[in-house]
Amino acid sequence: MSYNTKDIPADSTGVRFMDSGIHENVELTNIRYDKSPKEGNKFLAFEFKNERGQELAHTEWEPRDQDETRLNQKITNQIKRIKHIAKRYMPEDSFNFEANDFEGFALKTIQLFGDLYKNKKVRTKVVYSNSNYTSLPNYVPFIEEMSVPKEESKLEILSIDKMIRDKADRETPVTNPLDELPPITTGGLPF
Repeated sequence: MSYNTKDIPADSTGVRFMDSGIHENVELTNIRYDKSPKEGNKFLAFEFKNERGQELAHTEWEPRDQDETRLNQKITNQIKRIKHIAKRYMPEDSFNFEANDFEGFALKTIQLFGDLYKNKKVRTKVVYSNSNYTSLPNYVPFIEEMSVPKEESKLEILSIDKMIRDKADRETPVTNPLDELPPITTGGLPF
């Protein structure tokens, strides 16, 4: 391995993720269906990029719950969020279909989006999730067309929005490792 400083700019930013807040001129760059490598959990991801090249991945996981009523509510809420995104790129009545499972729903969503999202700028609201990752909120509205004048925007930061990342909890206090050493003695010498 070698360390070559020639092509590395000294003042380039290392932050490539969108921070919390309301972002203007954001583009949806990709929509993908996949499974997590470790557990095989299915998800539909919407990938966004702002003018500064900062990215945001909004992931919708396959809903799960033992209780059928709660599961149906999770599915309904998820459809509402995805339809809210879709409405910015196609007429709402174009996003009407049925699917037998999450995979079918995700693949049909990708098919309907096609290339409609390419080069279309939107305004997005970004918050921190409970896992401390930036994402779109779990409730609407969180995305709108840039044709909506900023002063008429429906996107606003609410008191329930998590805008600051949680600090890591420390279960054990930080101690000075030198405190654990036995005291230094002079062996009876007068120092």
